[in-house]
Amino acid sequence: MNTNAYLDIGVVGLGTHGLHRAEILQEFGQQVYGSDASPDARQNFERRFGDDHFETPTALFEQGLDAVVITTPNKFHAPVATEAMKRGIDVFIEKPLANTLENARQIATVAEETDRICMVGYQSRFLNVCKILKWYIDRDYFGTIRHVQSAYMRRRGVPGRGSWYTSKEISGGGALIDIGIHVIDLLLYFLDESDVDDIMSTTRSDFGGRDSYAYLDMWGEDDDTQMFDVEDSVSAFLEFEDDTTATVEVAWAVNAETTHTYHIHGTEAGARLDITDVLNATADVHQSLQLFEARTGGADHYLDSSVTTNRNDPYKEQIETFIDAVATDEPPSINTVEQALAVQRIIDRIYDDN
Repeated sequence: MNTNAYLDIGVVGLGTHGLHRAEILQEFGQQVYGSDASPDARQNFERRFGDDHFETPTALFEQGLDAVVITTPNKFHAPVATEAMKRGIDVFIEKPLANTLENARQIATVAEETDRICMVGYQSRFLNVCKILKWYIDRDYFGTIRHVQSAYMRRRGVPGRGSWYTSKEISGGGALIDIGIHVIDLLLYFLDESDVDDIMSTTRSDFGGRDSYAYLDMWGEDDDTQMFDVEDSVSAFLEFEDDTTATVEVAWAVNAETTHTYHIHGTEAGARLDITDVLNATADVHQSLQLFEARTGGADHYLDSSVTTNRNDPYKEQIETFIDAVATDEPPSINTVEQALAVQRIIDRIYDDN
């Protein structure tokens, strides 16, 4: 990290995610400002970070910021990000890029026109185990990757029924655009940002509206089950331009084990990546990578190995990357607006398919 970087960075949206990002910024020695329409949210911010907070993004942007981190509900990503970039402010947008493909394209267009840094918060790419798997892929360890089996499923993990997460108008969708978007992002990361030729998919909403829903793994408050017009699970089959295929299983709620895994099927070797994380202590947190081979030396045999590495905090690493990019005026090569737009296109195609 550029240890000499001392920047003025705003955070728009002072909920759980915004306060967490503000803590990281402060830990890295940055001056943090905040903005939120809620007086309670601004009060919470003031108790932890001081009184440099404002009711509107516009008032925040008038403070001469170097950059802004946007952690608002998805619907507001586009207006906040585009205003900031037009004012010459670099932006970091918490995933997804936007609530709709149209708004995502608008952000990408303004980023290009203003030549501002626009980074998007897909933190999984920064996990050590994901970086190691990508290293093996880039060196053709697996041969030709034929198929990837991916799943991100919570046993009971709707993020607050009746919140903006369960409103299609505000969020843009449900489980797919909330957690499934991480799966699509990692698939593109592992498969060199390949284009998708064909998609078959099904979306469902089986659990979110139930009065008998078991409140176990949610971090948000359980509120109004009537404001739930989004999907809580998705199954998809993707065929890429190079004939690689992938299955995607995503669920906020399912009668199965909580999991976030990727199985790589290559012509020379395979892998199982497990990055399962949960919203509370109902299950273990995993960061593991296993490699699988079959060899003939001496006698035919299987060779299974486990990768050992340090666990790291991907949220800190992505913010550190953003700070470096702003300080040096060098756009990052990872989590770019173009990569995020590619993810959004696939999400949009899955929704259009249903």
